[in-house]
Amino acid sequence: MSNDEKLSGRKKFDIIVESGLQLIPTVGGPLATAYFGTKNEKRFKRIESFYEEFSRQMQEIDYRFKSIKSHDEDALIAIIERLNEKIEQEVLEKKRSYFKNFLKHTLSESTNKNNFDERRYFIDTLADMTLLEVELLNYLKSIHPDMTLVGSINKPGVEQPVIVGAVGRIKNYGFINASQQSMTIGNGSDNALNQAISLNSFGQKFIGFCLRN
Repeated sequence: MSNDEKLSGRKKFDIIVESGLQLIPTVGGPLATAYFGTKNEKRFKRIESFYEEFSRQMQEIDYRFKSIKSHDEDALIAIIERLNEKIEQEVLEKKRSYFKNFLKHTLSESTNKNNFDERRYFIDTLADMTLLEVELLNYLKSIHPDMTLVGSINKPGVEQPVIVGAVGRIKNYGFINASQQSMTIGNGSDNALNQAISLNSFGQKFIGFCLRN
């Protein structure tokens, strides 16, 4: 799909949403105007502030990037385009700070067709992750190479099923290894709590590229 087709698709989607909002009795018109005005303003502001902050931070530490010639230009531009889409959509400042780490490492380590798929996977996964999942990865990094039981992981104010769900998601991302330590049948037991998990090499690579400066 060409860039023109993508833009056309987004334009059509916005038109449909705007038309739908306007159908709401009494408040539809003002709501559509407020929604699209605010949405576009916030998107532009996120992009603008992201690059302003990133540039300032790199200047403060006098950081030097590789020459653009060291990258496959098409691959790099595609990654930057994907990154910009995620920045536009992300409302959490903490997550945008991780995007800065991603950009720093993308520009520091040559981007090419061999690592393009992995980097695209990293930015897509990072954008989808919750902050709880990020915390879990950082925790597993802190105890690596030890394993820990899922049932032993606790966070004040977070119920155990939420933690189990977050563990399941980072397992599906491919970032952890898991082994079942015991199995209980009946009595409403949750055997996911008896899984021992540890960070694997792919998870370490993701943390180094996206979660660490």
